[in-house]
Amino acid sequence: MSALTIDAKKRELGKKASKAVRNAGLIPGVFYAKGKDPIAIATTFKQLRPAVYTADTHIITLNVEGAGTMDCVIKDVDFDPITDEIVHFDVLGIIEGQTLHVEVPIILKGQAKGVVLAGGLLEHTLHKIQIECLPAALPEHVEIDVTSLEVGKSVHVGDLKVPGVKFMINPTTSIVAVHAKKGRAEDEAAAKA
Repeated sequence: MSALTIDAKKRELGKKASKAVRNAGLIPGVFYAKGKDPIAIATTFKQLRPAVYTADTHIITLNVEGAGTMDCVIKDVDFDPITDEIVHFDVLGIIEGQTLHVEVPIILKGQAKGVVLAGGLLEHTLHKIQIECLPAALPEHVEIDVTSLEVGKSVHVGDLKVPGVKFMINPTTSIVAVHAKKGRAEDEAAAKA
């Protein structure tokens, strides 16, 4: 698990306060933790960028001016629908012994046999997955080796095995599959006829 450090400062709550924070060139956010009061915070894009624009989940050391240091993970990020800039973020505090409910990315490894040898199409339908785990078991991502995947085969949530991690989605949900190309299937049917 890779770690990042974000320096932030406390801010006031409310829409006016958030707008003032944005006008000052900062991004408003909130730190949440079970059994603790939320802390309204603000930081710069430069500080937040490595935690948001990444393919992995990071444990963040959050240094809040006047509140100390806390370990957390990114819980949610809101983007402006027009400019795609970050307008708000939420971080979830890590408390040892308490389970986390977070979303982690799914990364595919290798080239599917059904694509390389049979000319099939790889369809990656689930890119992130909700998990529950203790902080020590938090994976950066879930990796799936698709090398042996043939045409007509797929990998479902129920096929995943990550120690200490419970997947919070229906086990029959498809993550990745290899399909035959439409033209190829029709050509093969015509050739058989």
